[in-house]
Amino acid sequence: MNIHVQDNLNCAGSEQYVFNELGSPRRICGIRVVERGEETACDVTGVDEKGRFVEAYAVKINDSGEGMGYLIYGAEWGIRLKLEKNRDKPWDLSGQDQWGEPFKIYGSEEDIIYA
Repeated sequence: MNIHVQDNLNCAGSEQYVFNELGSPRRICGIRVVERGEETACDVTGVDEKGRFVEAYAVKINDSGEGMGYLIYGAEWGIRLKLEKNRDKPWDLSGQDQWGEPFKIYGSEEDIIYA
């Protein structure tokens, strides 16, 4: 799988990365993160090249530097996250309580919330 996100309204771009998939992608709705020293959940969505919110996925990968991991990815403009406490607020590329990233890699499947 190739991941390359160019600078866009959701997030800063990334270099091109190539990952060796070790399974089939599964749709996700959230991930667990540490925010200000406390574990909490974030909702996750993908963002396409037109700024539309689409599904996000996790896939088991062989991460060359770390061994096995889980790639969290969306679409051409990456993924967008918001804290679970802000779930009632709609997805918004200019939302102050949301942020975008090209992708994330997690070492443990326990931190992934599947749809």
